[in-house]
Amino acid sequence: MSNGVFLNLVLLFIGATAAILVARRFRFSSIPLLILFGILLGPHAPHGAWFDFRLVEDSETVEVLSRFGILLLLFYLGLEFSASRVIERKKTILKGGSIYVALNFVRGLALGWVFFHSWPETLVVAGITTVSSSAIVTKLLVDLKRTANPETELILGIMVFEDAFMAAYLSILSGYLLAQGTSVWIGLIAGLITITFILTILLLGRFMTPVLDSWLVFRSGEPLIMVVFALLLAMACFAERLGVTEAVGALLLGLVLAETSHARRIIQMVTPLRDLFGAIFFFSFGMGIDYHQFGPVVSLALIAAAATVGGNLLAGLISALICGYRGKAATNVACSLIARGEFAVITAGLAGAAGTAKHLPPLAALYVLLLAVVSPVMAKRSRWIYLALEKVRQLFSRSRPDSFTACYVWWGRHTGLLYLREKKLNK
Repeated sequence: MSNGVFLNLVLLFIGATAAILVARRFRFSSIPLLILFGILLGPHAPHGAWFDFRLVEDSETVEVLSRFGILLLLFYLGLEFSASRVIERKKTILKGGSIYVALNFVRGLALGWVFFHSWPETLVVAGITTVSSSAIVTKLLVDLKRTANPETELILGIMVFEDAFMAAYLSILSGYLLAQGTSVWIGLIAGLITITFILTILLLGRFMTPVLDSWLVFRSGEPLIMVVFALLLAMACFAERLGVTEAVGALLLGLVLAETSHARRIIQMVTPLRDLFGAIFFFSFGMGIDYHQFGPVVSLALIAAAATVGGNLLAGLISALICGYRGKAATNVACSLIARGEFAVITAGLAGAAGTAKHLPPLAALYVLLLAVVSPVMAKRSRWIYLALEKVRQLFSRSRPDSFTACYVWWGRHTGLLYLREKKLNK
C-alpha cells in the first residue's frame, strides 16, 4: 500500500471519528453528521486559493470498506431475527410490503408529474422517492435498540419487499429510458429472480441448520469470525451475480445463521465491525454528494422531502394497522422507514446517464441528505408523534362524533371492525 493510499485511509477514519464524537457530544444520530462530514472533507469539499478542505479522496479502497459497512449492517439485522420467523409471517410481510410500496409509488408518481409534467422524469422521481434506505433504517433500529421489537419484523419484511420491487423497477426503467421500453420483460424476470432467490435461501436455511451447527463449532473466535466473514462475502458476491442486491444476500445469510446455536456468539463478534465499517459507509456516501449543484433544486428537494415525510407516515400507518400493529408500534413502523438512500442515488444516476434530466442527480442527493437529517429525529421521537396523533384523534372524535367511526378504522387500540361489532352488540 502506497503512502498516499494509507494517508487517505487515515484521514478517512479521522473524519468519521470526528463526526461520531460530535454526534455523541450533542446526543444526535451519527448518520447525518457522517454524511455531512463526508461532504465537507470529500472530493467536493469547499476549496479556494487560500484553503482546501478536500482531504479525503474517493478511491477503490474506500469503496470496498463502505461496501463492507452496508453488508455488515444488513447481516447484523438478519442475525437478530431468523428465517423461520420470516416464513411464519410471510403473508403479513407480503401484505404490508405491497401496500407500503404501492402507496409510496403512487405518491411518487403524483409528485413527479407535478414537478415535470413528463413521463420519463415522473417515473424517475417515483423510483427516487418510493424505497427506503436499508442501511439508514437498520442503523436507526440498532441505535434506538428496537431490533427486538415485534414491529421490527414488519419493517424487515418491507425492506426485503422493497429490494425485490426495485430490482424489477430499475430494470424496467433502464429499458424505458435507454432502449425505448424494450426491456420490460427483462425487468419482470429480474424481479422473479430476486423473489426466487429470497425464498430459496430462506427455505434451504431451515434445513441447513443442523449442518451449520456442527460446522461452526470452534472453541476459538478466530476461525469462527473468518468462516462467517468469508460466507458473508461469498453470499454477497453470489447475489450480485444473479442481479440481486448484495445487501439482500447479507440479510438472508443473517436470517439463516440466526437459526443456529452460534447466533449470539456471532452477534458479539460482528457488532464492533458493524459500527466501524457502517460509519465508513455513511461517510463515503457523503463524499459522493456535490453540494455545488444544489442551488437550482433546493425548492424541489424541500417539497419532495415534506411530501415523503407526510406520505410515508400515512403509508406506514396504514400498512402497520392492516397487518395488525396498533398504537405506538404502528407509529414506529411509519417513522422508521422515512429515510431514502442508495436506491434514490442509483435511480437518479440512471436518469443522468440516459440524459433524461441533468438536475435529477443533485435533486436526489439533496433529497436524501434532508431525509437523513429528519429521519433520525422522527424515529427517536416516535412516541411523541404517537401521543400527538392520539390527541388529534381524541379531539376529532369529540368535535365530530359522526366521523369517529371512520377515524377509528385507521387509528386506535382496536380495528374499526371490532368497534362496529361492539356497537352492534350494545344495541
